[in-house]
Amino acid sequence: MTWDQQADLLKQADQLDQARTGLPERAIRLLTTAAAHLRDAAAVYDCDPTLVGCPAGRERDLDLIAELARQIHIVVRGAAATPAGARWPTEDRWALAEALAGRLPAALERAQAVAHPDHATPEGSRAISLLRLAAAQGHLREWAHALRASLDPALALPHPAAEATELAGLIDQITARINALEHPCTPSEAPA
Repeated sequence: MTWDQQADLLKQADQLDQARTGLPERAIRLLTTAAAHLRDAAAVYDCDPTLVGCPAGRERDLDLIAELARQIHIVVRGAAATPAGARWPTEDRWALAEALAGRLPAALERAQAVAHPDHATPEGSRAISLLRLAAAQGHLREWAHALRASLDPALALPHPAAEATELAGLIDQITARINALEHPCTPSEAPA
């Protein structure tokens, strides 16, 4: 079973809409803002479905939006229900909720910026592929190192077999390609 991030964002937005009932105007405004950002974040998945389960961490800001909205809901609920003279003053709670809501636009902007609306084109697909390779760089480097270490005994002889030398050359080429992933190209520079 896979987790449907888009559906989860939309469900969270609906929950915030339902939570507005009976709250003061300030709370309604904050929850409405959070719900709108959740819906806009869900729309990013429509723009770039490759974000679902992306190993490159490109959906980080979408997760941040969900978490900010969750915290806003908790803080607003507490601010609306806090009696006068509470240990944590009501105005401080409202200020925290406002500060959390103030982070939503920048997180959404970053999430929209990493989305690839061109995911189905050759250029966009290659750019996403490079991002995923870069995300797997550590594993690829470990694999290349393990292969090279397994060849070392065969290469240590005065006259190694041609196959061992050939495999070592291939591993060197693979290692060079893996190292090139440290600076992944931008989508416009993706190799053809």
